[in-house]
Amino acid sequence: MARPPPGLGSVPLAAVPVRELRRIAGALLTSLVAAFAVLVAASLWSAPVAAQGSASLTIATTATYRVVPEASRVEVEFGYTFENLTDTASFPAFFESIPATALDVAATDGSSGLLGAPTAQTDGFDTWLFAFSSPLDPGDSASVVISWAIAGGTSSQGPIIEPGAAAFDVYAPAPDGATWTPAVIEAPEGYVVLAGEEATAPYEITAARLVNLGGYRTTLAALPPDVGVTDWDDGGDWTGSVVDRATAVVTSLESWFGVREAPFEIRRSFPGDQHLGFEASMVELADDSAASVDHQLAHVWLSDVTVEADWFIEGLAAAFAGDDPQPSDAADFVPAIADEIGAVGVRAVVDALRAQTITYPGVVDEPQPLPPDWRTVLDHLEGVGGADELDPQFWAAVAQGDDAAMLDRRASARLDYEALEFRSGGWTLPPYLRLAMAGWDFETFNAEQGAVSDAIVRRDSLLSWAESLELAPRDDGKELFEAAEDGMVEVDELLDEQEAALAAFDEAERLVNGDRGLLARVGLLGHDADGELAELRAAWDDGDYARVEHDGEDLSSLVEGAVGAGTIRLLVPALGLLAAWQLLRWVRRRFAVVQDVANSDA
Repeated sequence: MARPPPGLGSVPLAAVPVRELRRIAGALLTSLVAAFAVLVAASLWSAPVAAQGSASLTIATTATYRVVPEASRVEVEFGYTFENLTDTASFPAFFESIPATALDVAATDGSSGLLGAPTAQTDGFDTWLFAFSSPLDPGDSASVVISWAIAGGTSSQGPIIEPGAAAFDVYAPAPDGATWTPAVIEAPEGYVVLAGEEATAPYEITAARLVNLGGYRTTLAALPPDVGVTDWDDGGDWTGSVVDRATAVVTSLESWFGVREAPFEIRRSFPGDQHLGFEASMVELADDSAASVDHQLAHVWLSDVTVEADWFIEGLAAAFAGDDPQPSDAADFVPAIADEIGAVGVRAVVDALRAQTITYPGVVDEPQPLPPDWRTVLDHLEGVGGADELDPQFWAAVAQGDDAAMLDRRASARLDYEALEFRSGGWTLPPYLRLAMAGWDFETFNAEQGAVSDAIVRRDSLLSWAESLELAPRDDGKELFEAAEDGMVEVDELLDEQEAALAAFDEAERLVNGDRGLLARVGLLGHDADGELAELRAAWDDGDYARVEHDGEDLSSLVEGAVGAGTIRLLVPALGLLAAWQLLRWVRRRFAVVQDVANSDA
């Protein structure tokens, strides 16, 4: 649809004195066609008029456009509330401009239909005259709804309605010829709607998107995602060039900045670079050069990245477009950084900014404690992006005032953090250290890193000790270490248990596998020291450190007491034999004495 011609967007009400109206109405009562009466009245009521929205008659209006894809049409409703403020005049009818292609034109005041008919046509619009159900007398008010539909098509003569997208012109009644009525545009969820009128027209929309085209010619381009390309020149060369370029760089845009799913529009700027304003889903181009298209498309792909450092987004767009920077501020250094870390590094930084998580990775991704300002950007560039040896001039362009001293503290803390991270091996550093670094709270980091370092030293020492005893390495402290939120207390307690268990096992193994004399072997008869040592290994594998400590000490006590036990076991039988021998000797001596006495008596 084209915009209604000036003065016909909502033409003035015709106001006719009551005496003249009654004379005309009486002459037409015999007519069988009520609509004809309206047409005849329209031809006669050409002298006295009262404008819509004048001091004599006030009017409030609404305009609703409803996209109905299943019927391939747009249904329109204009709503009016009239109030007659005069003392003597009555108003029998009013005019409105309706597109000549409109179907099913109807009017109602809520209780009955109103008579109406077109009276003239200008620039594709019919001027319709609608009669009130009864004249609007002084002090009266009336509510009226005019409805019609426009069938979808593929030309500029009608709306374009395709799956997921619709494009059509929008206008609304203007009671005083200057104030536009807000137009409500309704469409199924997920639909892209392109609606034409001045950019200043106040629209309310329930569809996925509304773009004010300002009289542009619209092309729905088949790009991923859906792209509307609009141009004020009917030649089509500009649109074709832009579409071709956008199609060519979509894959690169996705590799640099991620996949964009939301639709957007590429729009040609007005002559003289009269931009209508930047929106997150819109690109305005003054020309179709490759660099200009690439640069602005990069802004579209980055429009959902929340960052309080505009220089970074501008620098990334310049880097993608291949602009030749002359380093003077932070944005001009970004292309060199992007060249260093490549598309993969840029994508990692952009993904981290979108996720709003910290640079320092953990078992889970903690939310970024800082606002997404230059500090977060720098952390991501060096952390997930992998940038190294950033230009000192870049730091100077970013940091302001006291920031320089903070950067020095950060550099020192990062060295310590990286050393801890390297020494921690497969263990991720605890959250309270990582959050301190991400929040640039280097005092807290410096105060807490010693306890973490000590825990790592103890862990490594115990692992070496266990390895020397041919015990399986235990990693059950890892979970506690990686989840610690305020210190190493729980980790240290576990390491204490492991240390006590290793000490008990070490002593037990030394005694069990040491040289055993006869007495020790005799003392251990009935005990399986080797089996008990194997059970200690199994208890270690199960993480039952208390059992290893307790049973290990018992086993050590058993082996240490084996000599005494063996001695006792050997001494008792020997003493018994000695006593029996002594008894036998005594018996033999007694027998000898008795025999001697017997012989002497004989």
